[in-house]
Amino acid sequence: MRRLKKPLLITLLTASVILLLGQERPVSPEVPTDSTITFHLEAPMAHHVKVESDCFMPRQKDNSWFGGHMRKKAMHQDSVGLWTLTTDPIVPEVYQYRFVVDGKKIEDPANPDSTYVLLHKESVVAVGGNPQADLYVTDEHAPHGRIDTLSVYCPEQNVTRKVLVYVPPVMQDSFPVLYLMHGISGDETTWIEVGRVCQIMDNLLAQGRTKPIIVVMPDCNVPNKLQPKKRTNMLRNIINYPTLRRGDFEKAFAEMHHSVCSHYPISSKQQDHYVAGLSSGAMQAANIARNQPELFAKVGLFSPALMKEEQFRSHKKGSEACVPCADSHPDYFVCVGKRDFFYRDGKRFARQLANAGLTCSVYESDSGHTWRSWREYLTAFIESL
Repeated sequence: MRRLKKPLLITLLTASVILLLGQERPVSPEVPTDSTITFHLEAPMAHHVKVESDCFMPRQKDNSWFGGHMRKKAMHQDSVGLWTLTTDPIVPEVYQYRFVVDGKKIEDPANPDSTYVLLHKESVVAVGGNPQADLYVTDEHAPHGRIDTLSVYCPEQNVTRKVLVYVPPVMQDSFPVLYLMHGISGDETTWIEVGRVCQIMDNLLAQGRTKPIIVVMPDCNVPNKLQPKKRTNMLRNIINYPTLRRGDFEKAFAEMHHSVCSHYPISSKQQDHYVAGLSSGAMQAANIARNQPELFAKVGLFSPALMKEEQFRSHKKGSEACVPCADSHPDYFVCVGKRDFFYRDGKRFARQLANAGLTCSVYESDSGHTWRSWREYLTAFIESL
């Protein structure tokens, strides 16, 4: 077992003692109404503490995969060992950050919101200040939905998959359902942790901008077959991309849909069934809609990573191409960003869908292959249902 460095160990022990003694701890992060963030960390024995975050990145320059570029800024210590940093006013958005304590990276111990990036954790903070970003902030006055956890066994593959389910804060006889797929770096938790699905759904419902919808978020990673389940590793998933292309997850969808319907009052009407995904998850959503076009009313493809030799084949009735027969009538909602490396492929696929006689709407943004795009796309898609 690797030993912790002494300053980090003291930091963690200090936080634990304060918690046990019931003393009030400083709020971290603090997000006032001026679109700044104030970070706090109690580390009385630390020599150097920094905040590493994408909130320090100029927005127009952060065009990396999943918005992963981060910069560091030094924090300042007071007389009792509290380290503090307040940012300049920043663009309202959702940001990720971590502390660097004498060279060791840790998440914020005072912030319950965090997400896995590869195999380490980063804390998450939402900054409101415009109509879109305000949807990402928890509104304490709005009714909150709940998150359930299901374990769905797929006998064909002998695999048990974790599935998270957002249930709206209302009572009714039946609900529409949206199946929402993550990308190659995520798992069933990602749309909740950094995609802000709960906040988006709660706020849209409170504002009367959507109907109550059950949102189903499965683990779409084919290699995750070990128990206890390991966290996602993007490199492992890229190496296993041929397995992803084989469509094992898509083959398991019918069993998952049956399990969801057995647990929740899901509407039986095609007009109340939707499927969507981002990046490689958009490819899975497109394949699921192709395999069962009669099940869905609308398909959302966010920054779709499509297989050119398969999805771009000319449509012929009865072919195995991804474009389904027009008489099945699923509508498509293709979302692409002008700085996304899948921009041309997404636009091309949208043209093929239209040429096949299908209804296809295209939503364009100026951003790239990042969560800033996907949260915006999800909002637009939900409001279109």
